[in-house]
Amino acid sequence: MCSHRLRMKLYRALFIGRRATASQLAEQVDEAVSLVSYHLRKLAYAAVGRLSFDQHTELYRSFLDAYQSWSAECRGAAFRSEYLARLTAGELAELSREMHELVRRYEHVGQAGESEGRENVALHLYGFPFHA
Repeated sequence: MCSHRLRMKLYRALFIGRRATASQLAEQVDEAVSLVSYHLRKLAYAAVGRLSFDQHTELYRSFLDAYQSWSAECRGAAFRSEYLARLTAGELAELSREMHELVRRYEHVGQAGESEGRENVALHLYGFPFHA
């Protein structure tokens, strides 16, 4: 979707700000408006909403780099987990449905408006069969 670093910056700026003009975004990312407009068109064409594995990795690395600078409260709340399970396709589908329901509940809480201490949170979930 957006393997270009500038596109990732634009995507994140739009996610956080919800709305912005090309000029506002150009100022935020310190790039020419024409360049920002070009990459915004590419993002729109690619149907923004899905990040590549490399982009997830980049976001996770930025989490690791910034982790120590966070408050003790934020460090205590952040998590990273990996689970291995033996499931049938039906059980995996049910797990997926339940996880999505849980995350959607928290998405609605986050949309309740601005409040003290509310942060943007990246949550990446993968569930797939693999062979060792």
